[in-house]
Order: sequence, then C-alpha cells, then structure tokens
Amino acid sequence: SSTDSHIQYERVGADVTMKCGSMDWDAAVTWTANGTDIDDSHLNGSYLILKNVDLTQSGQYSCYEGSSWHLKYQTYLRVGVPPKEPVLMCRSNNYPKGFYCSWHLPSPTYIPNSFNISVIHGTRELVCVKDIFPKNRCHIKYLQLFSTVKYKVTLTVTNALGKNSTTLTFDEFAIVKPDPPENVVAKPVPNNPRRLEVAWQNPSSWPDPESFPLKFFLRYRPLILDQWQHV
Repeated sequence: SSTDSHIQYERVGADVTMKCGSMDWDAAVTWTANGTDIDDSHLNGSYLILKNVDLTQSGQYSCYEGSSWHLKYQTYLRVGVPPKEPVLMCRSNNYPKGFYCSWHLPSPTYIPNSFNISVIHGTRELVCVKDIFPKNRCHIKYLQLFSTVKYKVTLTVTNALGKNSTTLTFDEFAIVKPDPPENVVAKPVPNNPRRLEVAWQNPSSWPDPESFPLKFFLRYRPLILDQWQHV
C-alpha cells in the first residue's frame, strides 16, 4: 500500500490498518466511513482494522476523539488492483507519413493509471505525440522510408499498487493497413438487370495513392445465397 496526501491505496483482498493520527492506542475514538459510524467490532484499540477489503469500501475515513469529537485523522481509501499486461497495437493507415500506437488494459484497476510509451528505431528514440482524442493513442513520424531496421515499442503502465509492460517489435511494412475505401456506391446498370456498377474512392487518410497505389478486392452475393463471390 502507499499513502499520498491522505489518499491511501490498497489491494482488493488486503487487510488494512489505519491509525487515528497521533492518538494513543488506548484512546477512545470514533471512526466514520463516508460520514457513517463504524461499529466498534472493527477497532483494535484506537486502530481501525478492515479485513479483506473490497471495492465497496473505497471512500473517506475519519477518526474523531471520543469525548470532544475533534477530527484527528482523515484519509481517502481507494481499493484497487495492480495493472495487468496492457494490450498494445501499432498501425500505419497513412503510409508513408508515419504510424500510430494505441493501447488499453484488459481489465480495470479501479484506481488511476499512468502510461509511458517509448519508441526505438535502431539507436534513436522517437517522439510519440499523444493524441488529445482518443487519449490512449499517440503517433510517430517515419524518419526514413524502406528502412530494414525494426521498430521497438514499449508501453509501461503504472499505478499506486504496481506496474506492468509489454513490447512490440516490427518491420516498417508489417503494420501498414489502409483504412477502408470511401463513398462506396452500387447502382443497377440500365437495361441489364443482372449487372451492378460499383464505384468507390481511396480512403482520405491515404496521402499518396500515386506513389503507393492501393489494390481493392470486391466480393458480392445475392441475399438468398450464403456463398460470396469475388471479383
């Protein structure tokens, strides 16, 4: 556990002991949780003992001197878990400009997490510029094209109860994945009921379709059939 400016972080399932500030162990005190008195069965002298804490016990805990009701100690308990290994994905949808990486945790921790990402290309560390939205994404500019040196991306997640990390290593081309085509339109061909005319445009995110032309695959099926046909 750790205590920071009277925020106390504890793991789910931990046994938690809180002292009533500088009060003696045998002093008469009253503890409250979110303003509600806590039963004396949870006290050991003036210490508050919480066994096997769960998420519902997060909240503000206060300790008062028994006779005067002077507030002697106050802390905010936040119950959570250390982070599991984060899920990291990197993709270039605007080649050759650069690529982006995005991440998330496979399960919640219930307490604040901070993420740190490092991108290494050979011996150089590249800047990953954080996006405002979505907040769990950043983007990197390619330094040189057609490089045979692999990229190494490491993401570390940290909270008050622990840390975890994951690393991806990949070639420049391995993560290139264009966005889908845009403005796809299918129209019947006049006087030919068995034919359709299909038109589309390059994805607007693809910056240089002349130098890096895209190949499109078209498949279709009548609604009454399960099998797709490819063009």
